[in-house]
Amino acid sequence: MKSVKQIFLEIFRPNDYKWILLLFSILLLPNIAGLFMLSDLEDSLFKKVAYLLFSVLILFVPALFLKLRYYFLLEGLFVLLAPLEIAHMYLNKMPITEGFISAIIHTNPGEAFEMLYSLKGICIIVGFIWFCYFLITFTRIKNDFLFTSKAKIIIAVMFIFFNLGLYGIMYQMAYKQGVINRFEYANDHFNKKYKKTYPADLLTVSYSLYSNQKKEKALQQELQHFSFGASKEFQTDKELYVVVIGESARYGNFSINGYERPTSPELKKNKEILSYKDVYATANLTEIVLPLILTRATPPNADLGYKEKAFTDAFAEAGFSTAWIANQSSDSPFISRIAADSDYSFFSMTDFDAATNFDGNLLPHLDTVLNKQNPRQLIVIHTLGSHFRYNFRYPKAFKYFTPAMEGTMSYSVLSPSNKELLVNTYDNSIRYTDHILSSIINRVREQQTTSAVIYISDHAENLYDDEKELVFHGGSSSSVYEKHIPLFLWTSEKYKQVYPQKQITLESNTGRSLSSSNFFHTILDLADIHYPGEELTASFASPLFREDSVRYLLMPDKRVIHFSKNDRND
Repeated sequence: MKSVKQIFLEIFRPNDYKWILLLFSILLLPNIAGLFMLSDLEDSLFKKVAYLLFSVLILFVPALFLKLRYYFLLEGLFVLLAPLEIAHMYLNKMPITEGFISAIIHTNPGEAFEMLYSLKGICIIVGFIWFCYFLITFTRIKNDFLFTSKAKIIIAVMFIFFNLGLYGIMYQMAYKQGVINRFEYANDHFNKKYKKTYPADLLTVSYSLYSNQKKEKALQQELQHFSFGASKEFQTDKELYVVVIGESARYGNFSINGYERPTSPELKKNKEILSYKDVYATANLTEIVLPLILTRATPPNADLGYKEKAFTDAFAEAGFSTAWIANQSSDSPFISRIAADSDYSFFSMTDFDAATNFDGNLLPHLDTVLNKQNPRQLIVIHTLGSHFRYNFRYPKAFKYFTPAMEGTMSYSVLSPSNKELLVNTYDNSIRYTDHILSSIINRVREQQTTSAVIYISDHAENLYDDEKELVFHGGSSSSVYEKHIPLFLWTSEKYKQVYPQKQITLESNTGRSLSSSNFFHTILDLADIHYPGEELTASFASPLFREDSVRYLLMPDKRVIHFSKNDRND
């Protein structure tokens, strides 16, 4: 039987390993910190072990090809940037994101220096660690390969099989959820594992940011000469319109719409709210449906979303200042282009994996824009709403229905047997949406001007509603539960006085068949903005409005499904 020393020598080449171990410990500091800070790893020993193994394998890969001194110098770049990763995990319980890197790039140097000076104690400690790392690399490390040829093969095989197993798990998840593009789903979720593991996350997120900014610039260039020719004859000194885009909200889970549970007590008390009863999403994935809400694109003509500008641009042409405030990331070139052209924009530096990224965090940014007192304002607020994990969408104070999901409970609870748990948690997120939307309306009401707040969800959600046992959205089989969405409208007293005919029409159309495709035309008509070729027959604020006899749904695989407006069970 081989001794431990013999096994060690079969794996590692001779070197001063106490120093090598110290350098590896420094390299692993962000990953070790992640074991205690990342919300994804809470209460799961298996996940922590898998995360640490994955981290070590990622660190070992460059050492298969580089001699030690070159290896540690290369990895030293990530040692320099490790404090950013640790700080982000400490603040947000998740790894670094595109939004965070973008914020760093655009940070004023003076502000950055002021912040570093306020943390001078920590900076001294970090500087000392950097100094020791590079001193040891140059003076104590023998410049030879770390592993023997046999060990290199073993580690390479382990790395390959670990990745194949991880990819297989992602594909199995796609199959379990009935996803159409299973390979695309598996690729996306597989890549997310690298985006959550340092230092791979820094590379993948940085490349993703660069790629998306490049696409955004290309889209900007393509649309630079496009114009709606929009205009408005102003009848009041000040007008304000707020568009709130929800996430995964179901029409039937709001008590204002007849749901037996008290999920929208604040909206229900507000007698000025109009709730539209028969509104269907035109796609069941956010990235697909947003162009269908914001532009004139429709499911049969989806490419139009990237050939024309959005209603925000039409408002700007008509003399409005515009703002984009989002709790969802800016990694869509379509959205980042719109935000870049707005007078004010804010994106959360985290995403839906952050346990404290609540929509209430957007309200101070709304206050900032309102305090500018611009005479004519359009504000778009893109929320996280009821995106899974549902328990991450609301503060503990809104845990009203129990039992509810706790901590990092996630895909492991996806079973019809856990329907009560899922629905309770989901309904808590709806109750929080009710509070946020009411808070927005109250802020706009205080402006005492001609104003309106309109809310529409991007799509809805399946919650094991029937014998099909579907969950989430975006699967290969669409259902009424992921298509039937809430649409709420509030208008101020001054709006009713200035636009009485529009108000009458808006009230009379609450029971008409509508879809996401009506939104572009309606929001412009609502603000009395006109442009050549406008389609008032598609605006439910117009007496000329006509319902479509056929509904369309753009699927994730780009198929267009059409069904009768009376067919609620497709």
